[in-house]
Amino acid sequence: MNRNRWKNALINWIPTGISFAFVLLFSCQQAEPKRLVPAFYYWQTTFNPTPSERQLLDRQHVRKLYIRYFDVDWDQQTQSPIPKAVIRFTARPAGLQVIPVVFITNQTLIRCQTAAISDLADKLVRKINQISQQNGIDPSEIQLDCDWTATTRERYFQLLREVKNRHRGLVSVTIRLHQIKFPEQTGIPPVERGMLMFYNMADWKRPETRNSIYDLEVARRYTDFLEKYPLPLDVVLPLFRWTVVYRTNRFLTLLNNVDENTLKTFSYLKPQMENRYLALRDTNALGFSIRRGDLFRAEACKPADLEAGKQLLLSKIQNQKLTFALYHLDSTVISSYSDAFFQSLYRPYP
Repeated sequence: MNRNRWKNALINWIPTGISFAFVLLFSCQQAEPKRLVPAFYYWQTTFNPTPSERQLLDRQHVRKLYIRYFDVDWDQQTQSPIPKAVIRFTARPAGLQVIPVVFITNQTLIRCQTAAISDLADKLVRKINQISQQNGIDPSEIQLDCDWTATTRERYFQLLREVKNRHRGLVSVTIRLHQIKFPEQTGIPPVERGMLMFYNMADWKRPETRNSIYDLEVARRYTDFLEKYPLPLDVVLPLFRWTVVYRTNRFLTLLNNVDENTLKTFSYLKPQMENRYLALRDTNALGFSIRRGDLFRAEACKPADLEAGKQLLLSKIQNQKLTFALYHLDSTVISSYSDAFFQSLYRPYP
């Protein structure tokens, strides 16, 4: 018996008074899966993917890549915004849909006069086009990445409107969780889509923070607000890891790509509660001088937690089709995860 005949038979069996409620319940249970477009972010200053990175894209059928082109920061000497850390392509992104991403510091928006926003948009779009043309890229979308505030929102939104006037394709922006929860203060960006950055959820400078990269307990304080957010949303989840170091209860340094497995190998570090380790003596390691009493907190993203976060997000986001991206494509990062995990994470849900 096929599904429709089975459903009709059940409806005929149920008393008339409650059949409508059953149909409604059945329809809710058979919700259509979201349509996910798999993607990765590429956040390095040279574009030259390793064989393992290329192979992962091929195996997971990822054809969409968000590539950081450059940063825009305020230059004290010239008293103007300038591009920094401009990407260099030593390989062509053949067969990939490239979305250029430009990171803009909030300091730039604070210092840049309103009258200069139009000129900034001109230079920004011109630089994007120059890099794209030199490397055979024809972007249908560009993305601006900025953690704007209530103070800088008017200048940032003006910049977005100016960029849209100069780019013939789609313009998207990155959006943080606090901007989802407090749109009255931070505003709704005047663009076509937003990329929800589902990471960096807590203050990494505070010793009591459990996991600043990814903490679902923290995230749930914000996700209910997704249902009413008026902008169509895409999603990016984290894969990276680091260790945060504190001295005398103050932030000291950040150790990229240093995880708990690495910390466990050092005899001078004593395990504490959860993901914390305490230095037992002075020594030199990991690129700096360690002092007795230094606290190490290893932060990473467990596959099960990422899967749970994905399910939570897809149950809240309203648009049916979305890009589902991972941050970021780096062999030292992706090596911690299996192909089965990537396949599961990119699979639509429900």
